[in-house]
Amino acid sequence: MKKQNLSKSFLVIFWAFLLLLGGCKGKTSTDSIDEAIKITFFDVGKGDAILIETENTSMMIDTGYDNTSQVILSYLEKRGKESLNYLVLTHFDKDHVGGADQILKAVNVERILQPDYESDSGQYQEYQETLEEIGQQPERVTDTWNLSFDGVECLIYPPQQQEYAEEDNDFSLVISMTYKEQRFLFAGDCEKERLKELLNQTEFELNHDLLKVPHHGRKEKNSEEFLEAVSAKAAIITCSQEEPGDEKVQKVLQQTGAQIYLTSEGTITCISDGESMTILQE
Repeated sequence: MKKQNLSKSFLVIFWAFLLLLGGCKGKTSTDSIDEAIKITFFDVGKGDAILIETENTSMMIDTGYDNTSQVILSYLEKRGKESLNYLVLTHFDKDHVGGADQILKAVNVERILQPDYESDSGQYQEYQETLEEIGQQPERVTDTWNLSFDGVECLIYPPQQQEYAEEDNDFSLVISMTYKEQRFLFAGDCEKERLKELLNQTEFELNHDLLKVPHHGRKEKNSEEFLEAVSAKAAIITCSQEEPGDEKVQKVLQQTGAQIYLTSEGTITCISDGESMTILQE
């Protein structure tokens, strides 16, 4: 396992060790890390599958492809997790919603949040069929939502238009998460129009400590302006070996001082105590 620290804090490293013990369950682990947050960016190719865990709450952001759902399910099974508090689907491309049907069949999900639009893709239809099969209704995010759990504040920022030139990606829900002094931004597959909305909005400050880079590191005309505004210390690009993200995007991230991590090199885990964070990669 490769290890890169963004803090010299021994305590954070110790918590990271406890969290990453395979199959760790029960009071031994949770009592030891009840002041930490864990974010896992799964290696599912050029797709998004992100799990946020605190002592009492778990939130999944996107579900990767249909044929990579077992990566997520194996992780949950090894840790004895039979339910998720939240599933947030940023949009309905196959690399974000593809595994949703399998996950919904395997684990109980208390609340499903999604953008307010429809898709004609096969993976979206399978997701809809599964919702009907299990008798569950998703909640459509049309206005800014605020969620609070275990000291975490999540702001979910929906698309501001009814139509975009890019019919799916720019409908992405964007999540800004704050835990104590640290902030994390999950930017879905936002393209030019949606990035412009983020740059112009006043709902939250764009500066964040960690960024899930939009659209797998693809470059847009306003990517540089956006990345400079976020000015992240750590940048996660969800990508594959074949499509590792635009070199110009990575160059801008380096210029802003970000440490870059690629899921194509393995699943990434971020541990934060709210003041400092440690990032590890398998």
